[in-house]
Amino acid sequence: MWIRVVSLRSDAARRFYFFALALAALLLLVPQHTPVRAEGHSGYTGPVYRVITKKPAIALTINVVWGTEFLPAILHTLSQDHVKATFMVGGAWAAEHPALVRELEKSGMEIGNHGYAHRHVSLLSYQANLDEIERTNTVVAGITGHLPKVFAPPYGEFNQTVLKAAAAANMPLIMWTIDTIDWRATSTPAMIASRVLRRAGAGAIVLMHPTDRTAQALPEILATLSHRGYQWVTVSQLLTMGRPVGDG
Repeated sequence: MWIRVVSLRSDAARRFYFFALALAALLLLVPQHTPVRAEGHSGYTGPVYRVITKKPAIALTINVVWGTEFLPAILHTLSQDHVKATFMVGGAWAAEHPALVRELEKSGMEIGNHGYAHRHVSLLSYQANLDEIERTNTVVAGITGHLPKVFAPPYGEFNQTVLKAAAAANMPLIMWTIDTIDWRATSTPAMIASRVLRRAGAGAIVLMHPTDRTAQALPEILATLSHRGYQWVTVSQLLTMGRPVGDG
């Protein structure tokens, strides 16, 4: 009788042991997503509007899903002044203009992610948001050989669902400190330049789009702020220079 009890306990222990092994193996198959941790700071996973830094650095972001015809002039000015900027490209646009994407990257510009089809992401599910991000990453990586490191949501829209999708893709969600409102037809080059020059400061992120007005305003913006001692960096570089923070 005593031997029978030991046998039963031994069988139970073995069953538990093999169950634990099977469960551990199953957990290893489940994708584990690392929360967003932009380099240069600890713990912040919210939208990045600017970076608290003592370094006189500013990042230009140019969202591209239209305005293709104005990109050569913008790129020429940036390259001539040895300025590095971050081009947040839509995946569908990048798929249609691979040569331009390669030219931007070859010129030293950072290629960021602006979603695939420029949808209102705050209305999408978590999975749909993740698909928009990852589809664009796949397109850009297929063109340049490198995955984008930063994500700018279309229309500047986001909620907790969008933030979770960006975190799952391990990409900081980038907003802006200064909106040039250059997409508005009534925004003149002088107005665009004034909006930037009045609010420029260390750690600022400037939002632009490829328009003829932007191309005309860019030389004055670059020259004036360079004269003030500011350094032009990509968004990824800026994130390493201090503490990313939200709005306010």
